Amino acid sequence: MSELISISTITGIFASVMSWFFWLILVFFAAMLLDYVFGTLAARKRGEWSSTRAREGLYHKLGIAGALILSVLIDIVVGLAADTVIRLPMQFRGLFSPLCAVWFIITEFGSVCENLVKLGVTLPAFLLRLIGAIREGTEKQGEALTGTAKEGEKFPDKPIKERDQADR
Repeated sequence: MSELISISTITGIFASVMSWFFWLILVFFAAMLLDYVFGTLAARKRGEWSSTRAREGLYHKLGIAGALILSVLIDIVVGLAADTVIRLPMQFRGLFSPLCAVWFIITEFGSVCENLVKLGVTLPAFLLRLIGAIREGTEKQGEALTGTAKEGEKFPDKPIKERDQADR
């Protein structure tokens, strides 16, 4: 019981310190866990599970967490520069890490949906469209923020890794 109280206390402290972003991080890790669990179940159902592939999946998940940590560090550097070097008239609270967190969460949700379908679950089409719309909106917001999309240019439908592999 005391362990549960300690975990609740620590979670409460983090939540109050980090506010809404903390909840994004919790959802991020929950989505990764769900994806791993349902991916494992789907692979076992099809008789395709292997420890090597499971380990590669964990490495991939750690890489995603690393990318999210990188986005947090970028926000910190931009925030410090905005406060000290650029001297913006407003306080920078971070922008890249929430966008990255939402993008990764939605990507994981899409993967969870794929795994659920492999398990025989019928998902409502509106759920899949909603996930796609949120991902597209997040990508467009990131493009607008960084100024990397040209006017009239269709946003790439695949992340950098997939695009790079397709170019080879």
